[in-house]
Amino acid sequence: MNFEPVYKEFFKIIFSYIITRVRDDSTAKDIAALTWQKAFKNFDAFDESKGNMRQWLFTIARNEINMYFRLYYVRKFLSMTGFEDTNLSGEKGIEDTLIDNQEKQILLDAIGKLNKREQDIIALKFYSGLNNCQIAEVADISESNVGTIANRGIKKLRAFLEVN
Repeated sequence: MNFEPVYKEFFKIIFSYIITRVRDDSTAKDIAALTWQKAFKNFDAFDESKGNMRQWLFTIARNEINMYFRLYYVRKFLSMTGFEDTNLSGEKGIEDTLIDNQEKQILLDAIGKLNKREQDIIALKFYSGLNNCQIAEVADISESNVGTIANRGIKKLRAFLEVN
């Protein structure tokens, strides 16, 4: 099996999942790079009998996201200066880009108010384009449970967004 077609097929949905979970473009790019680096390094060891390629890649991405959050909280707690994550570039886009970014940020902030499982299911469903059956495989839960969690998460999102 060749890595390049797998990368081309899954890059967009994996990246969409990551950015939805971390809510920061540069962090998402870093995590995506780590995810694909790990996938490439272990590509020959992939075992189809243990699951499909989609499950394997989402598991790697989920593990990298979890590692990021563990390290993020450690760094935040043990910060030496408080400025380690500050963006000093000061670059700004055009007005439309700012409005789009603001709307995206409002949605991502609302998603951030959901519990972790709801965030995961919403990200897999709407940002990675997976159906409930595929999400059930990736998340290792039943398909009906996926639907219930997604529905509950959407109702919460609507309530959060009505406030804004």
